[in-house]
Amino acid sequence: MKKNLANKRLLLLGGSLWKKAIQDFAQEQGIILIATGNNHNAGIFEIADECYDVDSTNTEAMKQLIREKRIDGVYMGGSESVISTACGYLQELGLPCYCTREQWEYLQNKEHFKRLCIEYGLPVVPKYDYELENPKRNIPDSAFPVITKPTDGCGSSGFSVCRNSEELRKGYAIARQASPTGSVIVEKFVKNDGVVVFYTFSNGKMYFSGLEDKYPVKYQKQGSYVGGLFVFESKLTQEFRLHFDEKIAEMFQSIGIREGSVWIEVFHDGENYYFNEVGFRYGGSVSIYPVDYFYQINQVAAEIHYALTGESCISEHTSLIRSTLPRKKYYCIYPVHINAGTISSISGLDKIAQLENIVYLATTKYLHDRIESSGSFSQVFALVHFVCNTTEECIQTIDRIHQMLVVFDEHGNNMVNRMLDVGKIIF
Repeated sequence: MKKNLANKRLLLLGGSLWKKAIQDFAQEQGIILIATGNNHNAGIFEIADECYDVDSTNTEAMKQLIREKRIDGVYMGGSESVISTACGYLQELGLPCYCTREQWEYLQNKEHFKRLCIEYGLPVVPKYDYELENPKRNIPDSAFPVITKPTDGCGSSGFSVCRNSEELRKGYAIARQASPTGSVIVEKFVKNDGVVVFYTFSNGKMYFSGLEDKYPVKYQKQGSYVGGLFVFESKLTQEFRLHFDEKIAEMFQSIGIREGSVWIEVFHDGENYYFNEVGFRYGGSVSIYPVDYFYQINQVAAEIHYALTGESCISEHTSLIRSTLPRKKYYCIYPVHINAGTISSISGLDKIAQLENIVYLATTKYLHDRIESSGSFSQVFALVHFVCNTTEECIQTIDRIHQMLVVFDEHGNNMVNRMLDVGKIIF
């Protein structure tokens, strides 16, 4: 049951990409918002009633701030580095937190997650035993291509596709540099088209919250794959749930997950599924909106309610979806990628936002930001959410986005990089 949250003091450590969802719920409930962090240009500072300049990954400073400012609850947002630290000091202070430090670290580690999947009968990509400094740990030529990635990385950082031993050595070194712990996974390369499945937890019960088809695009220079388009609801939903829902529920129950939002990336090569990695947070594409659109779960409201009360409530909340939005069969999230450079001007965002079928538009980069050639999610300028009924309508919307949006660099070049081959979109 939803509790009265009026005048509760909520500390925001992140969530800028969905600041409107936070602000709307706070205004509706009379919650006082307090923001902290190193970047005062972040969106949470725009919506906060009070702002402080304290590093949210500094445990002792944060504990002092929480005590001094009489904080009732803490909303961690979506940054993995912030959540990793914050869930620890929230436990120490006895404040509600949807995950424990142990759960978070266990699921963050791709090796641990792979072993957990195997234990509960979920298929995973074959792994190879390889060490850069140990020639005896080389893998046979027949194993290529393989991929290398950090055991504890995210956002496609440090990911490489390796087609021979020399590329493997280089890819391994890149992955190790990108890993906070210097740990690397070497796996068989499988077709990385696939799906992402979402679940919401409340009082230990797992609620299916959608399956999206993921259309990857490739950065040629780095050889890395990133999301080019996400489409809910997947044509594989019924098949996937029949095969895996029960096993997934048992797996998460085994490590004591009771609250929060989870996504799992699963490769699908046309016949086989391969469970790849998990996130104990919202999807980076701002997945809270399609979850609400199809399953009427406002995950932001649910998490804030839990953070302020310690009691679970995933229903009874106002929807994130505007009532005038046309109801359509598919929900698409289109990441707009941009090339390296410094952003000198932006135009067209207002026109895109006014399109009838647009649900939400989240910008991740701003005027004067410097974009590096990383081949990762950090080269996404915006995430455009829209609904449609057909493949043709989806492609038309993407075309209109590119007709309207221009992001110039310091040399007058349009930085927008249209990477997705729309001919591969099949609903």
